[in-house]
Amino acid sequence: MKNIFLFCLLIFANMLFSNSVFSQYGMPVTYYGEDVYGMGMGETGQADLFRINSNFSNPSLLVSTNKVLFTTASQFGYVWYQDAQNEFRNDGIYLPYFKIAIPLAKHRLGFSFNSTASGNLETVEEKTFISTNSDTLHYKNINRLESSLSKVSLLYAFQNNILNFGIGANYYFGHKTSFFFLDYDNSVTEPTAEFSDTRYEIDQTFKKPNFTIGISKKIKSLAFALSYSNAVDLEGETTYKYDHFPGSEDIEFNQDLFSYPAITASGFSFKFAEKYKVSIDLNYFFWKDTEFADYNTYKLGIGFAYDPLSGYGKWFNEIPLRLGAYQEELPFKVNNAKVLEKALTAGFSIPLQSSDKKFDFAVKFLRRGDVDKHDYADESLMFSIGITGFDIFRKRLKKTEPRDIPEADEDYIQGL
Repeated sequence: MKNIFLFCLLIFANMLFSNSVFSQYGMPVTYYGEDVYGMGMGETGQADLFRINSNFSNPSLLVSTNKVLFTTASQFGYVWYQDAQNEFRNDGIYLPYFKIAIPLAKHRLGFSFNSTASGNLETVEEKTFISTNSDTLHYKNINRLESSLSKVSLLYAFQNNILNFGIGANYYFGHKTSFFFLDYDNSVTEPTAEFSDTRYEIDQTFKKPNFTIGISKKIKSLAFALSYSNAVDLEGETTYKYDHFPGSEDIEFNQDLFSYPAITASGFSFKFAEKYKVSIDLNYFFWKDTEFADYNTYKLGIGFAYDPLSGYGKWFNEIPLRLGAYQEELPFKVNNAKVLEKALTAGFSIPLQSSDKKFDFAVKFLRRGDVDKHDYADESLMFSIGITGFDIFRKRLKKTEPRDIPEADEDYIQGL
């Protein structure tokens, strides 16, 4: 019951999303499938077969678990917007993923829901000016942008001594809303054809399936993985709404609204000295083949982990620790300059009743853009909490069995 209550809280958290000042150019807040363990390790782990790994961006990693696996997470933190003169802070919280894996001999079945990309931005400007009639007019200009892209996946993997194989059927769905509101202070300004409250809104919803295939292999202390997802042009509806003097109207039509590129992802993990590990991941995005960007982009991450054996030494020596960093090139330019996202990460785990049940924690400090090049930039400090384990299909073992209660010996009782 406690687990269900916590999961409901995490679902509720999905209503709020992190923001970025670059949201007007695309969806800069991205997530590619890593679990909280990997988030604290430079957002790596595509090839980490040395643990129970729920990074299902590569479906073949389903083979890392031999039990029914349930995992979810919540991420929250602070975002600072900067330009040459000002700095503003905003808060954000969201649910990056919810995943289940079910083992059946050498086969694995899985389900995954995760946020893939998002970008929200709201600006409010208040102004006063003098009209041609020498009237003083007060108005508020509100611009709001909300966009998100999510993915639901059905996954299958096969464990093989030569090469692990996995395939995923994905379904993308998302929305984008652009809202503009010009609000005059009616206590000062009477509505007219020239000066009246004005609302414009563009609502877009889009969806379409694609697929992912992946392979992985562990050879002693080295593991590698490779995956590919095909490009997809998301289809949907666009609705234009306006409301200004003297009336309002809604206009709808269908079209291709958003293109998501083909992705190749590769990773390597190396374990040494029994309790140390290093991972390197490289994602390559073929944006040039879409109408959204004229160049391809990448994300490169590196991470280090300390995974001690349990039952040895003091309790603080048994806490797994992680450090990492990554750099990602975003698929849009500002002032004709490419935008880079750079981050430092750290994390640790708290094991619960067994090694496959734990809480993972991660923290990330991120900087996106450069004020000198792009006129503004983002900085954010994000915290992640993940739950792994909880075999929900296994019944708790009974420690006792029915047995007869022995009766007292009458001769012994009479002799007392």
